[in-house]
Amino acid sequence: MPQKRQGFTTMVDLAEFEKTTWTFLVNIKMTWQYDGMAYLFREAGIPLYGIDRGTTKMNHPIAAMAIPMSKDKNYGVDIYVPADRKKKAASLIEDEEKLARAAELEAEVGGEAHARFNEEATEKKASYLEMKKERRRAKRGLVFTKLRSLGGSAS
Repeated sequence: MPQKRQGFTTMVDLAEFEKTTWTFLVNIKMTWQYDGMAYLFREAGIPLYGIDRGTTKMNHPIAAMAIPMSKDKNYGVDIYVPADRKKKAASLIEDEEKLARAAELEAEVGGEAHARFNEEATEKKASYLEMKKERRRAKRGLVFTKLRSLGGSAS
């Protein structure tokens, strides 16, 4: 799967996110399903990556003006997990009752976990951006060195 930076993830480190090979797990359409997955996966240490597929009206706004809200189709959210943890992730969500109980637990403790995640992600993002800046500088330096060796000017 091409590593696109759209959607959302529960992985804190963006450098690790880019190196991870993601594989499709399931498409969900209900919020409680995501809440249950978020709780179970956080407890198991499995990050997830989701891409919202939108609705007919979101994806085709001009053509969908004639479609009444009752006929609007929800395409759900595609959930991806690291390829090496797909089997464990699939086993965690196969029992729908367990998923529903986990969604209730997420409603109780989810806010605290979300706050911790935001704090960690903000710290990691600063170091990630600095790493990207250094990588760009190094790449630019290689281009200028190559130009100089070919006899061109770097200015």
